[in-house]
Amino acid sequence: MFIRKSVNRSGNICIQVAEKTGRKNRIVKHIGTGRTPVETDQLIQAARKFIDNQRIKSGIVSFFDTRFDQSRLEDFLDSVSFVQVLDTVTYRFIRHFYRIIGFHKIKDDCFTDLVIARIVEPLSKRQTKDFLAVRFDKEYPLNRIYRTLKNSCRFNYRDKVEGITCQFIRKHINKNITVLFFDVTTLYFEAFDEDDTRKCGFSKEYRHNQPQIVVALTVTASGMPLTMKMFEGNTFEGHTMIPAISETMNKFSLNDIIVVADAAMLSEDNLKKLEVKQLKYIVGARLGNISKELSEKIIAALPREDKACIRLPQENGRTLLVSYSEKRAAKDKHDREKQINKAKDMLARPQSVVRRYKFIASSGRGQFKLNQKLIEKAEKLEGIKGYITNAIDLTDEEIIGKYTELWQVEKSFRMSKSDLKARPIFHTLKESIEAHLLIVFTALVVSRYIEYVTKQSIHAVIKTLTRVKEIVVEDNVTRQRVRKLKFIR
Repeated sequence: MFIRKSVNRSGNICIQVAEKTGRKNRIVKHIGTGRTPVETDQLIQAARKFIDNQRIKSGIVSFFDTRFDQSRLEDFLDSVSFVQVLDTVTYRFIRHFYRIIGFHKIKDDCFTDLVIARIVEPLSKRQTKDFLAVRFDKEYPLNRIYRTLKNSCRFNYRDKVEGITCQFIRKHINKNITVLFFDVTTLYFEAFDEDDTRKCGFSKEYRHNQPQIVVALTVTASGMPLTMKMFEGNTFEGHTMIPAISETMNKFSLNDIIVVADAAMLSEDNLKKLEVKQLKYIVGARLGNISKELSEKIIAALPREDKACIRLPQENGRTLLVSYSEKRAAKDKHDREKQINKAKDMLARPQSVVRRYKFIASSGRGQFKLNQKLIEKAEKLEGIKGYITNAIDLTDEEIIGKYTELWQVEKSFRMSKSDLKARPIFHTLKESIEAHLLIVFTALVVSRYIEYVTKQSIHAVIKTLTRVKEIVVEDNVTRQRVRKLKFIR
């Protein structure tokens, strides 16, 4: 119940007691009409007493009843202390999934808590120490946290984590792992000094002057990460696929695998090595780099109908599958027009011309012009997507469908970079970097399984869970403590 004030036609204030029923307010009692400020205050006091009496009759006692004065409430509050406000429910929820997967077999409580903290609030290791104490009531000295990082390398936690993950996926999600999605990203460091591992290279975060590492990730068809492998920062991403895939297959005795990767992994060397291992693959084709003859053949043969497909046989038992999509055509057209407008803006200001920009060509020493031939070629290829594969027994729909699922690994990378904040990295020792990546990878596995079960993003799940707090109240005299779960609206 609450006090409702309303102004009538005479300008006087009506004081009523109302309660909310469903979406409507119901008038419980009309207290009176105040014609002066004094009368209005008296009616408000009467309304408060009425509400208090109704509470007492129903057995509800409140320190805010008019029977108690303010000092009595203050005296009570002075006799207790609110010691902590903890996210115990959040911690237990995530630890539950951590144990279901089987990571508790590693038997390292500090490692467990570092993974859970990474999911809830990714911070530096020093800040994580304080976070664990304040939010989870988990006290760890800083040297214990750093010792855990060393132990994760010393006792090979990575093999244990990946082994447990594979065993869990095979038992509960994909009995037979037949498809591996593969992709690569870069993670930069808050430093400018290189070493044997941290090296400057092509950076996807456009931090070419800062050292980085290259990280390869394999993901199953369900979206669950399977393995993560680190490479030196100046490693060409096309050279990461074969070592990472080979290590994954050997570690888990995987056979008859179809490897799915984007066009960045397309190279004759990679395809030959996959074929030597008798592996099937589906790799994105770079249609912008194909010969003029093949381009004209595709443009002439492929109908401009949504979902139309053709196959063009290639050497070594490969085939080039080409499909057309109306939705992709609209996007390609928009991107092309945007790039042309940007090129024109550059040409209008010659000092701002970027020599390697897509639609700009050199017309002499220090002179540039629009590359009309490339623009015409891009226009003719709008809406067309190509796939190089040796899995010729699959239907067109199956090949395209498997490649489309490549977003699973891209989502895992986005989660690791945004939700789990894998970057930037502040560590300098190789073993600390590997330990940091392992914590991120383990947190990623747990997060993806939570999403798999709840059908919600990990961000939404954490946002909901952290609204439930465990409040710890201590008696100032006896030092006894009481814990109470409270949902914060």
